[in-house]
Amino acid sequence: MKNLFLIGAAVFAAVFLCSCGHNVIQYGDGVGFDASLNPENYTVGFNLRYGKILSAVTRDNVEIELTGKANADGSTGTEKSGSTTVATDGNLKVKIGRQINGAAVDLVEAGADPGKVIEALTKDDVKTGQTETK
Repeated sequence: MKNLFLIGAAVFAAVFLCSCGHNVIQYGDGVGFDASLNPENYTVGFNLRYGKILSAVTRDNVEIELTGKANADGSTGTEKSGSTTVATDGNLKVKIGRQINGAAVDLVEAGADPGKVIEALTKDDVKTGQTETK
C-alpha cells in the first residue's frame, strides 16, 4: 500500500511539475467556484461567479479578443407568465504569432544574425508541417 501511494505521488508530481506553462488560456461560461492562496501574505480567497470569465497567461506576440453580449427580457405586466428569457452570446479569438524561445535569444546574444535565426526556425516549422501565423 505504501508503494502504491509513492507511485501515485510520483506520477502526480511528474505531471504537475513537468507541464508546459506558456500560452495557457482558460475560458468559462456559467457558474464557477475558484479558491486561491496569496503567497505574499498567506490569505485565502474564494470566488463564486456566474457569467463569462477569461484567464490568459501568454508569452509575446499574442492577440486575444473576447466579445460578448447578454440580453435579458424580464417583461412585467399584470400577468406572471414565468417566461423570462435570458440569452448570452460571445466570441473568442486567439491569434498566436511567431514566438522566440530561449535558445534563439541565446544565439542572438552570442552574435548570430537575427534574420538567419528566424529563417532557421521557419525552415524547421515547414519540415514538421506546422505553419507560421502572422
